[in-house]
Amino acid sequence: MTQPWADRQLPVGGEVFLDHVGYFTADLDAAGAQLARLGFAVSPVNLQQNADAQGRLTPSGTSNRLAVLRRGFLEVLAATHDTPLGDQLKAALARYAGLHLIALSHADIPAERERLIAEGFAMQEVVNLRRHKQTAEGMREVRWSVLRPQAGVMPEGRVQFAYCHTPELTWNEAAPPLANAADGLSDILLIVRDRQEAAARFGRFAGRAPREEGSLSIVPLDRGRIVLAEPDFTSAISNFTLPNVPCMCGQALFCADLGLVRSILAEAGIRSLVDNDHVVCVGAGDALGSLLVFHAASVKSPWAALAA
Repeated sequence: MTQPWADRQLPVGGEVFLDHVGYFTADLDAAGAQLARLGFAVSPVNLQQNADAQGRLTPSGTSNRLAVLRRGFLEVLAATHDTPLGDQLKAALARYAGLHLIALSHADIPAERERLIAEGFAMQEVVNLRRHKQTAEGMREVRWSVLRPQAGVMPEGRVQFAYCHTPELTWNEAAPPLANAADGLSDILLIVRDRQEAAARFGRFAGRAPREEGSLSIVPLDRGRIVLAEPDFTSAISNFTLPNVPCMCGQALFCADLGLVRSILAEAGIRSLVDNDHVVCVGAGDALGSLLVFHAASVKSPWAALAA
């Protein structure tokens, strides 16, 4: 592949992956049904809980559903309890429905917390996130470590580090390909007022040097990329109106067969915003509030290909 891509589920050593992205919604059932129309397999609703030092569990304030890819996943989240985290989700949703969460992954979350504090970021304590999953062997506990900045540190949304301690309960390496042939997360696009400032800040957060590619600023990861642009970048995309800026504008996915995507969209009666030899782009109205771009692995920059 021409994109940065370490083809394993979890990072090792100092690697940083784009692990998953999150859509905020008011209706998990409707969001899950729409993802299914787009060709994804969607999990049941999961109640998210936090574990304290004694292992006692309390609701985090949100629940989710997952559309799992071979590498990474799409998450939809809704506020389901009155907690500070649930309140933050509702406040973000009042700005716009769509992508609000970027989860990077690193093998040593506590060490990343110390690094980020040294970089000047105000960070929360590491959260021990827990939920339960029914399996053929009975109920199992899914375990994550999650590290978030203090509220407002990253104005673009919830940007966090996360590490899954039970990957076998999230990703099934033997699972058949998805109906839409989506394979993994590639680029997430953020629209900001000052992309140089935002790129420098995201570069410090991820521990990676940003670079310029024309009208885009890129923070390259060991798997995936964070792409930043200013509002006029999307003016070439017809029938698309930006939500409030700054925003997480869209997610790009590697796709093994764009023909399968086209068939799924036709069957669902969904008309793509852009369809060419390189990308198929689903509009925000059909993709939970943000652009969703399917592209061949050979496409180096899906957002540049979309704008062209």
